[in-house]
Amino acid sequence: MKSEKLVIEKLAAGIINLNSITFPEKVVSIAKGLIVDVSGAILAGSCTSSVHSIFNAASEIYSAGNCNIIGRKKSLNPSGAAFINGASAHSLEFDDNCYAGVVHGSAVVFPAVLAFAQHRALSGLDLLKSFIVGLEIEFAVAKAFSNSIYDKGWWTTSVLGSVGSAAGVASLAKINIREIENALSLAISGVGATRAIRGTSAKHYYCGRAAENGVISNILAMNGSNGPLDVFEDRNGIISILNDNAFDHSHINNIGKEFGLLNPGVDIKKYPVCYASHAAADGVKSITGSKHIAIENIDKIICTVPPIIASNLTFHNPNTVKEAQFSLEFAIAAMLNYGDIKLEHLSSEYIMNSDIKNLINKVKMNVSNHPKNVKPSRKICPEWSIVELFTKSGERHEKFVGAPLGSAVNPLPENMLYKKFHSCVKFSKINLATKSIYEKLINIEKVKNCQELFKGL
Repeated sequence: MKSEKLVIEKLAAGIINLNSITFPEKVVSIAKGLIVDVSGAILAGSCTSSVHSIFNAASEIYSAGNCNIIGRKKSLNPSGAAFINGASAHSLEFDDNCYAGVVHGSAVVFPAVLAFAQHRALSGLDLLKSFIVGLEIEFAVAKAFSNSIYDKGWWTTSVLGSVGSAAGVASLAKINIREIENALSLAISGVGATRAIRGTSAKHYYCGRAAENGVISNILAMNGSNGPLDVFEDRNGIISILNDNAFDHSHINNIGKEFGLLNPGVDIKKYPVCYASHAAADGVKSITGSKHIAIENIDKIICTVPPIIASNLTFHNPNTVKEAQFSLEFAIAAMLNYGDIKLEHLSSEYIMNSDIKNLINKVKMNVSNHPKNVKPSRKICPEWSIVELFTKSGERHEKFVGAPLGSAVNPLPENMLYKKFHSCVKFSKINLATKSIYEKLINIEKVKNCQELFKGL
């Protein structure tokens, strides 16, 4: 009897299969929107102090090349560009999120495939296809593990992102199946970071490293390096080490038949803070907007949230930007005080504001596994919230938000996608024709040479 193929072998075959098929129109449309979104996140993130530090260090480490460092008039080799752009993409917590593995997929895969596409002077259509391939391979592995590895404390963007970036670059490079297997094996053998990194610059550093990993693993494989092809199945392999031998092979077998971009889909953020706070922020905005409640009449706010939110939003009285981005209390206080959560609010001036601190003290978090009295027909994502607002005059108002605007089941409309992209460009203070570059990105399949995409930025 023929033995079952190794997971690495199935993934390599999946990449070759995805390279040969025509993707559903909706998959392509979603992917193009994600490219616009992550490009905006990279532009905005490029001007942060932490990315300045990463850029300065990387400029000494990596050699020159023809791959753009987005937001800077400098080019490096593909691994250096993937690293810096990947770090920029996640530095402001404004990039997308997928509940297959709870990963930030685009922030890792796009910088990797962009760098390699520019390195080889490939077309926008090549880039678009490889971006989809990288995401689909990553999401398939994420589904096979389930979100339990995230619950165990692994930062899945780092762990699974390396698989996605390696798969995307392998798709672009058109390497043979043995080289694909070794590239994937090399990428996944070093599993990545833990969730202890939240609230620090290490989080986007490891996002950049996962993007870089995909480039380097492919270059190594093309030059004859190999990795353990049984890296999943070995008794000391990642299925055992990461997930106590739990792994649903059906998701690997269905690559090209089911699409993670459709199910569970990808969430695009409206606010530059951890996605776990978005439902509650929307709930507060809905209550205060519809009931016309003055801030000074608010007595307290109680947010009932699922455990995944509580495990992410651990900074209850933040004092730094990174802490504020992982604080439910800050998100609600900012929404109450400013009517929105914008990139410009991510500074000490706003975070340490006395009015914000006063509002933070009025917010309490309760944790529950299931929202009560919610109809099964309601759209509910894993990071739902129930907001109860109590006024000093004795009123109580409640709002359940199962899927904030921008979630896969409640998508951001195109006009809001452009508005977000415009805000990212404005925040970056880079002088460019915003509408023109937006049109180029949303129609990326028409670009003849990816070296022209971000030239001079």
